[in-house]
Amino acid sequence: MKKWLPWVATFVLLVGAWFVQFLTPSDDAASEPFIVATAVGSETVGREIVVTVLDVRAASAVTSSNGWSAEGTWLLVDLKAEAVTTDSLLKGATLTIGGREFRASERMDSIFSTKLVPGIPRTGTIAFELPDDALTGTGILHLSPSGDTRLDSVIELTIPLDELTISAEESVHDTEWATP
Repeated sequence: MKKWLPWVATFVLLVGAWFVQFLTPSDDAASEPFIVATAVGSETVGREIVVTVLDVRAASAVTSSNGWSAEGTWLLVDLKAEAVTTDSLLKGATLTIGGREFRASERMDSIFSTKLVPGIPRTGTIAFELPDDALTGTGILHLSPSGDTRLDSVIELTIPLDELTISAEESVHDTEWATP
């Protein structure tokens, strides 16, 4: 037997083992959500909800029609949403900025946690209260029918935060039935 043959065989086996390790999915891969990318103005269909993000706004203060108001750093997402086949909720709304995750605010009435029905869209606003330094870089918005997104579809919007104009005050739109 040639002296170099064991060395070549060892090298081939090591490269093969590296490829197997590289191609093997992570332990979490079996339960990861299915990401459905969207853009502002595009209707996007997930497994249980249909969402159209209408606008993304930033403000230093927010108000609502019932007289509620608050100052701070706010990101407001106006959207239209409906269920696909059976009644559903818009219960999952998170915004990730630079490794930090923020959940939609429940301080005011909004479309967050609203019951959605098939065929009749609702419009409204989801608000995120953020730290003062958070509106830089890129934000990733995730919308889903539940906070538990394992093996479910998640609608994802990438938001270039540096391009947003920060208004002095914006209002949270009332949640209303939309015209289909």
